[in-house]
Amino acid sequence: MFSAYQNVDNLEDAYVIEREHIDKQLEFLNELRYQSLRESEQNYDRFIYLKNKMNYSEEANAKMISLIEEFDHEINYRIRSEEMKLEDDKDELKRAYIRQLEKIRGEA
Repeated sequence: MFSAYQNVDNLEDAYVIEREHIDKQLEFLNELRYQSLRESEQNYDRFIYLKNKMNYSEEANAKMISLIEEFDHEINYRIRSEEMKLEDDKDELKRAYIRQLEKIRGEA
């Protein structure tokens, strides 16, 4: 990944840029998780309003809660999976940085 860099300063700059890129992706996933939670809460509130207005049954209420929980679980699973991939990428990035840094220092 960093084998093209033969200067410590350039290597560090490239490492910081790549790490910041991964951090931004992780931040985006956190925002996505928050947005998803907020939307689920809003959907539930809308359903409760309609339930009271239209006199929906408890069976409909239980079904809606189940659907919302299933959706939340699926979204959280997918977000967590992506976070784990990004954390693995971050670890690999650090290992590649350290390998190249040791290689540069070994040649100096």
